[in-house]
Amino acid sequence: MTAYSVNIKNENRWYRLDNAAKIYPAVRNSRRVGVFRMAALMKEAVEPDVLQKALALTLQRFPSFNVRIQKGLFWYYFEHNPAEVIVTPEIAPVCRPIKIEENNGYLFRVCYYHKRISLEVFHAVTDGTGAIAFLKSIVFKYLSLKGEPVKDDDGTLDGQQYPSVGEVEDSFLQFYDEKVKTGWAGNKAYQIKGTSIPHEYVRITQGIVPVKAFKDLSKNCGATVTEYLSALLIAAVYETQLKGKGDKLPVVVSVPVNLRRYFPSKTLRNFTSYIHVGQAFSAGEYTFEDILKTVKEDTEKNLKKETFIEKISANVAAERSPFMRLTPLFMKNIALRTAFNLYGDRLMTSTLSNLGVVELPESMKEHIQRFDFILGAPVKNMLSCAVCSFGDNMTVSFSSIMEETDIERFIFRFLARKGLDVVIETNYGVAE
Repeated sequence: MTAYSVNIKNENRWYRLDNAAKIYPAVRNSRRVGVFRMAALMKEAVEPDVLQKALALTLQRFPSFNVRIQKGLFWYYFEHNPAEVIVTPEIAPVCRPIKIEENNGYLFRVCYYHKRISLEVFHAVTDGTGAIAFLKSIVFKYLSLKGEPVKDDDGTLDGQQYPSVGEVEDSFLQFYDEKVKTGWAGNKAYQIKGTSIPHEYVRITQGIVPVKAFKDLSKNCGATVTEYLSALLIAAVYETQLKGKGDKLPVVVSVPVNLRRYFPSKTLRNFTSYIHVGQAFSAGEYTFEDILKTVKEDTEKNLKKETFIEKISANVAAERSPFMRLTPLFMKNIALRTAFNLYGDRLMTSTLSNLGVVELPESMKEHIQRFDFILGAPVKNMLSCAVCSFGDNMTVSFSSIMEETDIERFIFRFLARKGLDVVIETNYGVAE
């Protein structure tokens, strides 16, 4: 082991929550659970005993997952969790709360259902990039234990090497610039209207489309996949709720951005920011092309390294202020909840998170049908969207807490009219 590795056998280690993670324990409640899912749909039924062993072995390689959360006087913190980690059968609903007493203190769960291996994670632990790295490694070890000749030739972390220091760092602190002076700003956004379903449920609607056809469709409009989908989500809200009426508040989509694309970070903890793209609607007529043009302009204006440095610096500066540092935890929680109410859900209509392409070694691909990325139940915004691609397909997953499905239906019918083959899967009834 080199001097640049983490000693994974040191059971006394602990971590401060990263800058983005601190909000999640403070605002968590029975509805806002802060859990998201990554899942691999295998080509054969999952063998639970093998999966259990694969998880136990893989966890040793991921110290930032091998933790439980504790309350300090001033902040929450993570410490090493020596308890047994247990694989369980999948239980509905998707992304249900992770209760510490049910999970030996772990802040994630690995479960199985027929051919599906799912990882559900409390967002304080990691973001989508860290979670998919963990899931890929679990699946790699699972296949290896089954005797499949898999090789980690794309950098999949298979547990044979110690984790680097960079994998467990808080990259927000690494790239914070104290010279940058900025603050939070934002205006209210339109909120989707709908009939709420019981809070213990979440509706999932997934559309599986050919990834090449979708990329060609976006490219022909001079847009990226994320820009096209964001515009389509805004258009769906407009067509189903605002057309002919307008609203004084704009329809705004929050788009998480993987900061590892802009900064040299290898962290497996949270390192994500966001941009907002949106369209204000008067009582006039708006086409999809009008909306896409605005989304592309917003993206070009906001998707810059300088913008992210400002956001990082504002958040870290707030965390490091003497007031926050010396304020007891219970008062910090009140302050963070207040800030979230002012600068959180009310500033956006929905969220669209695009994980991108899930890359795997060639030796693993033949064993997996697809990957799914699902956001937990939204609260004020009522509907959110997560996207990932693998092989020939892209999966677009909507999480909703309302009875109406007009928005999802509009989007998938729009794509079908554009000539795309769309396969719909839901966890409720039959989708038209």
